[in-house]
Amino acid sequence: MSTMTFSHTDNNAGLITLSQIRLKADGLMLSLTWLLWLIALGVGWHHHNLSLALVAGGALTGLATVIKTLFAGRLVTRLWFAFTLMGFAALLIQLGHGETEYHFSVFVLLSALLAWRDWRPLLMGAATAAVHHALFNYLQENDLFGIVCFMHPGFHMVVFHALFVVAQTAVLMVMAVRMAQDARSASEVARLASVINREPGCLTLAVNDAARYSPFARTFSTTLDTMRDTLTRVSAGVNALLAASDTLLERNAGLSARTDEQAQALAVVTRAIEQIAAGATLNSEQAYTARQQAIQASSVAQQGGAHIDAATACMAQIRADAQRVNGILELIDGIAFQTNILSLNASVEAARAGEQGKGFAVVASEVRTLAQRCEFAAKDIRELIAVSVARADDGSARVEQAGATMREMIASIDSLRRFIEDLSQMSEQQRSSIGDMRNSITSIDESVQQNAHHVAQTLNVAQHQQQQTRALQQAITLFRFA
Repeated sequence: MSTMTFSHTDNNAGLITLSQIRLKADGLMLSLTWLLWLIALGVGWHHHNLSLALVAGGALTGLATVIKTLFAGRLVTRLWFAFTLMGFAALLIQLGHGETEYHFSVFVLLSALLAWRDWRPLLMGAATAAVHHALFNYLQENDLFGIVCFMHPGFHMVVFHALFVVAQTAVLMVMAVRMAQDARSASEVARLASVINREPGCLTLAVNDAARYSPFARTFSTTLDTMRDTLTRVSAGVNALLAASDTLLERNAGLSARTDEQAQALAVVTRAIEQIAAGATLNSEQAYTARQQAIQASSVAQQGGAHIDAATACMAQIRADAQRVNGILELIDGIAFQTNILSLNASVEAARAGEQGKGFAVVASEVRTLAQRCEFAAKDIRELIAVSVARADDGSARVEQAGATMREMIASIDSLRRFIEDLSQMSEQQRSSIGDMRNSITSIDESVQQNAHHVAQTLNVAQHQQQQTRALQQAITLFRFA
């Protein structure tokens, strides 16, 4: 950023007014008067008329010095110097015997009167030159007092010279008026500039109530007023912008801190979700293993139930067979009883037969013995069969109970298997949901990171904007509005 520096000057130092210009012109004209006297002395010495140059030139120079000393800067001084300069022109013409070259001094000295930027000395000088030409031409034509004005005197020469003098005077008067106007404009502008630069290193745009007569000064003052109003609004806008930038910077700083806290909290949540996801994956795997084991247990229980059903059927078959054996034993017992009866009858008949029946009696005795043994064996078998039937009944009852227990176990295992299947499905859904949640959190984390980066960039932009606003405010502080 470029910087502007301004040199400090006193409020009125360097301020040149029209009065000061005319006061300096008085000194310049006095110097010119003394120079003209020296020139007149030289011309008088050259034309052997040094006494006239000494007396007349000394008188003009002395009076001019007195007038300048007493009335410096006044109109009377300017008018007297105009008369004095035309008097020196007349003296040079007189000393030069009316040569045309010395008449040029009139035009030169009329131009010198522009130093005052006043048309009135010009008019005074032109009038003095006109009176000189007319009077001295008359005196020369009448050969009075040794006066010389023209090499060829005549009224036509007066008119001819008057035309040139009038033309030059008119032009010089217009120039004087314009130069006076320019001087006033410059003075008024310089006064405005002195107000602007009245404070070191600053530009003061305070309202200036000093009178402004020149159009340029009025335009310059209007421009300063417009600049002051514009810079006042700019200053107010900069102050508002600086306050807004401070607020924006503060809010962005708070937003950045909250975004960082959210990012940290989200990182903690992400780690927790990762742990939950790992636990959910482990639970899902364990639920799947438990499901497989429950299916295997259900299959084994089904097989055990089938074996128990087969055992129950076998026990029922054993009981039926025991009943049939019991019937056979009753038949055997009946046969033994009949055999015993028959053996008794045979013994009785053998006893009746005597000797012939002894052998038959022995056989009958053996048969009876065998029948008794069969009866005892049938009794033992019946007792064993009864015990077996009782045990078979008890075993069948126990097998029935085991079958009922096994069926309840199968139902419980089936229920557990369905529960584990539901749990496995829920674990799968939970793992899928946790995966979706993890993806969402990852997306949120990326958004938060982007927001944090955006907030950091916005914070940098806000800081840069604040720096620029402060620099602009610092630049505007060069201007003073009061």
